[in-house]
Amino acid sequence: MLSAEVARLRTVLPQYINTYWSKSVCYAILATAPHKKRTMAVSVSLPRSLKFRMTLVVILLVLVATMIVTWVALLLAERDMKAVIGDQQFALLSSSAAQLDAQLNAKKLLLASLAEAVPQSAGASAAGMLEFVRQHPIARREFRNLALYNRQGDLLHTQGDAIATLDAPARLRAYLDQVRAGGKAVVSPPFKSFLTGAAAVVIMQPVTDADGRTTMLLGGSLDLADSSMLEQVAGQRSGKTGYSFIFTKDGVVVQHPDRSLLLGNLTERANPNLATRRALAGFEGWTEAVGKDGTLSIYSYKRLQGADWIVGARYPVAEAFAPMIAMRHQGMIAAAVFAAVAGFMTWLAICAMLRPLNLLRQHIGEIRNGSAEIAVLQRSRPDEIGELSGAFHQLMAEREAAQQAIRDSEALISSILERAPDAFVSCAADGAITNWNAAAERTFGWRRADVLGRDIAELIVPPAMRGAHQAGMRAFGEGNMGRLMNARVRISAVHRDGHEVPVELSLGSIRHAGEYYATAFLHDITERLAFEAQLTQLARIDPLTGIANRLCFEETLQQAVLRARRNRVPLALAYLDIDRFKAINDSLGHAAGDQVLCEFAARLGANVRAADTVARIAGDEFVIIFEQVGQADEAARLADKIVAAIRAPFTVAGSPRQVTTSIGIALLDGDDLTPAALVARADAALYQAKHQGRDGYALAP
Repeated sequence: MLSAEVARLRTVLPQYINTYWSKSVCYAILATAPHKKRTMAVSVSLPRSLKFRMTLVVILLVLVATMIVTWVALLLAERDMKAVIGDQQFALLSSSAAQLDAQLNAKKLLLASLAEAVPQSAGASAAGMLEFVRQHPIARREFRNLALYNRQGDLLHTQGDAIATLDAPARLRAYLDQVRAGGKAVVSPPFKSFLTGAAAVVIMQPVTDADGRTTMLLGGSLDLADSSMLEQVAGQRSGKTGYSFIFTKDGVVVQHPDRSLLLGNLTERANPNLATRRALAGFEGWTEAVGKDGTLSIYSYKRLQGADWIVGARYPVAEAFAPMIAMRHQGMIAAAVFAAVAGFMTWLAICAMLRPLNLLRQHIGEIRNGSAEIAVLQRSRPDEIGELSGAFHQLMAEREAAQQAIRDSEALISSILERAPDAFVSCAADGAITNWNAAAERTFGWRRADVLGRDIAELIVPPAMRGAHQAGMRAFGEGNMGRLMNARVRISAVHRDGHEVPVELSLGSIRHAGEYYATAFLHDITERLAFEAQLTQLARIDPLTGIANRLCFEETLQQAVLRARRNRVPLALAYLDIDRFKAINDSLGHAAGDQVLCEFAARLGANVRAADTVARIAGDEFVIIFEQVGQADEAARLADKIVAAIRAPFTVAGSPRQVTTSIGIALLDGDDLTPAALVARADAALYQAKHQGRDGYALAP
């Protein structure tokens, strides 16, 4: 009945919705109609109004869409503009670096030509040095000072006393070694002049004799704070706040707008920006980074060829993108205005479109508070809304009730199966698993998510049984339930790790949508079988001595007799007891007697062959089954060995005690003796050994 009602609801309700009105109208009725019986006001507060919410959604959508489009467009424009600015800045910087390289190379060539013309008198006296400089006015203009050093780097003569010169003996020894080794002009690291205190660099050129040996060093110094060559780089500015600068590959500042930074080392400053670290590591080009002042800027870097210098430029992003930022603000304002206009137009349109729904909401309120009958919904409007309103609430209520009942039933069944102590598995006729509960996960080691949809045969059916399983599943798919259906059987299943799990299987079937599905409860009986095996084992073992008991002996003797007759080999049975065992029990107690029995059994086991069976059948009576005994002499030898082994003193209650045994032996060699008759003959031989004085054996005739 419940399923039929659900099917009717699924058929009727979509017809009302699709034929008479859109689904959005149905949801609007749900939003405006109350679900509890109460007095319903005709109007609602503005925040709860459907018109207000729809208008607000439109405003937000328009605003967000406009802002996103504007924002994305400006971001793309900024990205492209940033690339253009960075490329332009790097191009200008590369041009400045090329000019600076050219000027450095020109100065190096000038020094090289001067070095070829330096007379020996220039190094011999100050007057000779001044005369040499006077003869080369171009050199005086290009360098702040000219100086001569001997080969060891000691200052010989200088153009002037108050002009920056390199204190060669005291510093930059590695630089001088480089000049002497290279044989050409090299720019020195920046240094502070010991004469003037000014920041300077020296271009040093070796002076060689006719044999090409370096005799002196000619140096031309440049004042870093007052150099027209460097001022050209400083003049390259990006915008109003951008600037250019120069530093060495070791981080020493050569030129900077802030004169206080000259000769300072950028690597020694706390947290140098990322762009500077990249430039020192070899980067050339432009990039973005945050400076020491916290300002995001565009940095460009270019290395010189004529010196270990890096030319850099900085252009703050705030200045570079000031017009774009203004456009962004204007775009946001325009988006807000556009959204407001769209919202106002939407409000007017929604008010007109929802007027019939407002009237329907009023009628529903009157029906709920008892002031009107349900018929008013059908008579109020001869259109789709009037027809829909008459059936909507009833159908929805019935549909919800039916769905809730189904959900409750499914939840109950699912809860029962999930908490079942036994593994529950269901599969389609093709073997695909459709259900797998928590107990199945524990029993077989597979998680539910890993097995759904997979063939049950490849997961838990042993390989030897898969053929029969697949045949049974084919018959099941054809509607043949088979003899195992609704029966309980013991089978073996396969665990995920490969070992077999004994289970007790209960099969069932269900039919759904024309298809058969097999259901199975599988109870793990591993512990039960282990307990049964333990009970069986305990029933065959003597609990005191740990050797076979009477039951095990009788079963073993029956099988041994059959083997002896089938293989035509002789068999011997020895029947033993402990001489005067009752006296031991009476004098020392049962604990001492048990100790003697255990030691007696242990000595028997240690003195027989692996194929022989030792058993205790009662009290101090023991038997030994000797299989494949060749003849009576061999049986006698085995018996004599056992008698000798028992004669060794026993330790009983802490003291040594002499214990002996008597043995009766019966042979089965082609006779038709039954096991019972063989035991009787061995028992008779035992009494014969007793009559012979004990501590020995006797063979049955």
